[in-house]
Amino acid sequence: MVVPLLLTGVAACGSDSGGGGDVTINFVWWGSEGRASLTKKAVELFQQKNPKIKVQTSFSAYQAYWEKLATQTAGGKPPDVLNVDSRYLAEYGGRNVLADLNSGAGKTISLADVNPELAATGVYQGKRYAVPWAQNTPAMIYDPAAYKAAGADPAKGMTWDQFAEATQKVSAAGGFSTRGATDFGIFDTTCEIWLRQQGKQFYTAEGKLGFTADDLRRYWQLTSKFRDAKGVSPADVTASYNTSPEQAPLGKKLTSSEFAYDNLLPAYQKASGKPLNVAPYPSGANGETGQYRRPAMFLSVSARSQQQEAAAKLVDFLINDPEVGKIVGADRGLAPNLKVRAQLAAGATGNDKTLYDYEAALEPKLGAAPPVPPKGAGAIQKLFQRTYEEVAFGRMSIDDAVNRFMSEAQKGLS
Repeated sequence: MVVPLLLTGVAACGSDSGGGGDVTINFVWWGSEGRASLTKKAVELFQQKNPKIKVQTSFSAYQAYWEKLATQTAGGKPPDVLNVDSRYLAEYGGRNVLADLNSGAGKTISLADVNPELAATGVYQGKRYAVPWAQNTPAMIYDPAAYKAAGADPAKGMTWDQFAEATQKVSAAGGFSTRGATDFGIFDTTCEIWLRQQGKQFYTAEGKLGFTADDLRRYWQLTSKFRDAKGVSPADVTASYNTSPEQAPLGKKLTSSEFAYDNLLPAYQKASGKPLNVAPYPSGANGETGQYRRPAMFLSVSARSQQQEAAAKLVDFLINDPEVGKIVGADRGLAPNLKVRAQLAAGATGNDKTLYDYEAALEPKLGAAPPVPPKGAGAIQKLFQRTYEEVAFGRMSIDDAVNRFMSEAQKGLS
């Protein structure tokens, strides 16, 4: 879907592009119609303040976004400003699709008020290919009423054993038609947190797998215990999982909790029609949560853009302008600019307040973000999900699934 935003005749109330005539840039992102509405308002504000820069926008659902971007890139016409996920940063940066924002027009993008650890997540092999547009952190999104009825309060923190007991009770209370949680065996992101709780990483800084076959075997043995006890979704529901909250088991009211990112709380709540909440991940035996300060998504500038100055100006505006912060709220996560974030947190209500309070409470426990995932991380995410689905359906043993995943993943990273 292409949504042109070509405003004309708008009085300037800020700086312009600094060039001669008008320029037009393309800006693309992934997300829902709701996110698109907020983003377009932010872009309209940018155009009001920069009347010589016209912005054409386009958005898609997550999977469709990457398919379209691959086509545009192969055709030599990537957008001027684009969203990038951490899984694809190395791939697109390494292929020289993204501009190094440490030089040229990128120097005009200010990161002075962004947490240095968060800002560093956009750097790969010494080059800044992206800047974080928002901050989020992994979370369990859950139905408080269902868990309260089972005598559990995830917000107070649980161990994995306590979580297993709680999911069984929630499933039983719903006659097993609604399970306690979405089967997290398909999530490489949940596996990553589980590994971090044990001092390991999903990927090393050198771009290799940071865990052994035995680690993965233990993870899938853990998730299979949940599945065998009917605490998590059955195989057919698990296999229907879609990254869109509207199509995910929790959003479709087939489960009462799901591991996701905290900023998705409003979308899950809207989809399910229930008041939901966010809680930390269940902890390991040592009390570690494994959670970290995460770039919800990045903003990048195309290395092939003929309008890099205007593109960089838009990126800087979206990150640092206080009015943009008010417009977009916590849809993508918390504002990356700490000054803007503090202003928004002070007046936050509803779901936004829930998210600000959640991350503020977690802040002292958040660890350093993991290394930028290597090229091929997007394909490995899909491999992880497909392989576990074979286990969930009983078509493959855990040992065989582990062997297949490790072999194919290592080939994909070689």
